[in-house]
Amino acid sequence: MKRITLLATAAALLSVAGLSGCAKETNLSTVGEPSLLMLTATELATKADTEVLPENTEVGVHVVELTTGETAATASWANLKHVADESGQLNMTDPEASIILTTGYTYDIYSYSPYAEGVSGEAVSAIPVNHGTDILWAKAAAEKPNAKTHSASLVFEHKMAQVEFQVVADAATEPDITGATLKVTGFYQNGTLDLSTGKVKPGSGTTDAAAVDETVELTEFGKAVCFVPVDGDMELKVEVTVPGGANAGVYSGTITRTFAPGKSTLITITVVDRNSELGLEAGLVPWVEETGDVDVNN
Repeated sequence: MKRITLLATAAALLSVAGLSGCAKETNLSTVGEPSLLMLTATELATKADTEVLPENTEVGVHVVELTTGETAATASWANLKHVADESGQLNMTDPEASIILTTGYTYDIYSYSPYAEGVSGEAVSAIPVNHGTDILWAKAAAEKPNAKTHSASLVFEHKMAQVEFQVVADAATEPDITGATLKVTGFYQNGTLDLSTGKVKPGSGTTDAAAVDETVELTEFGKAVCFVPVDGDMELKVEVTVPGGANAGVYSGTITRTFAPGKSTLITITVVDRNSELGLEAGLVPWVEETGDVDVNN
């Protein structure tokens, strides 16, 4: 799975003068000049290469004013919806809104995708995520605007894990796997993203306990699927069904491994002919002759 860099540019067409009323009040005695926040977006294919964020990607943006002690849960600019255009620029969807920062203040900027309604207050610690959906998260720390416009760089990371399966016939026994079908279970149905930390954990967020949902099945060959990762090993149960012929039947196995967020894993399933004859060859290891001495007494 790719790591993403999002350089987002939002509200580029809005004037500072027309939106100065959006600036927040503060009790600090020293107030700087207003600065319009500009965001631009690229997606990292690798740590070295970038590509444009896909068009129509929807992200939510939180801007946290550290100078007055805000947190992600108390941010005044919370869950502002932005959408990427064909060039990767992020544009705010509300034409009447803008993000006006204050020069001399310090800000953290959080963002996530796909956008969800109602992500503010305590909800920022349990943003719903679902099996099969890619989750992106970014944080730009300690941004300090010093001009009428301020550009911030958001580095987005994939927070789900991804897995893909392919099925091959064992080269030695050469089973006929024509028409074979696949079923993989052991996934979690849903999870939550903590906007402050970027961590995804399984379950609804109301409890730390989460159960694997055996009704969630991966059934397609060669299709990468995003899923909720956990700390430590996961156990995925694999079944390959061969519908007919000499090798008809259900072949099963288990893969146990740690799947890391942002990593894509290709797993090859090898079907071995269960009807193949066992061939044995025998060999003999020759004795190794050694000499020794011993003294005896009466």
